[in-house]
Amino acid sequence: MSSKPNSKPSAEAIDGVTNPQGLLMGAFSLAFLGAVPVTTYLTKPGGAFESVLQAYLRVLLPGAATVSSDRLIPAMTAVYAFFTFAATGAFSAAGVAAAHEEGMDMNSPRSQVNNLRGLPLRLRSAHYNLMEMFPGFAVTAALAQAIAPGNQQLINLLGLHVVSKTTLYYGSYLLNIAPTRTLAHVLATGSIINVAYLLAMGAK
Repeated sequence: MSSKPNSKPSAEAIDGVTNPQGLLMGAFSLAFLGAVPVTTYLTKPGGAFESVLQAYLRVLLPGAATVSSDRLIPAMTAVYAFFTFAATGAFSAAGVAAAHEEGMDMNSPRSQVNNLRGLPLRLRSAHYNLMEMFPGFAVTAALAQAIAPGNQQLINLLGLHVVSKTTLYYGSYLLNIAPTRTLAHVLATGSIINVAYLLAMGAK
């Protein structure tokens, strides 16, 4: 005699879930695809963002005015690598030190990160998000540099990622402003998806 199939998910399938509706947030992934045409519009060659990117590089990169167009991607990578691994890393460590009366334990600094809250936690979380995003940027930047190093649309798209992450995203994270932090993250992610897509479609 066959038994009726169990229509309820097994306990193992939903292990750890206390709010099943929270899983619906996965649908937000569609926002990143929706951001792709928006980033194309924002980064049109000769547009306003291109001027913003040029000013950004002049401020943060010594000698940026002399960098040729086919070297702008490495220039942006230098700025982004410094910001991701050095600048925000130092501020993350500063947050840990500020969260403990005794300061940072230089012998075992990672033992102090589990109970962070407030600004120290945001400093660490923002730093880790940038490290999580950097590989995606690095792959698309390397592809663009190898295939189409002078393509201004691709340069602007990569610039949109860098500028969004290092200014609006990071500042919003530290100030605990969720809407602008989310907007910056969506635009930054959409921009590198767009770079890969345009290269696949034959951008040169």
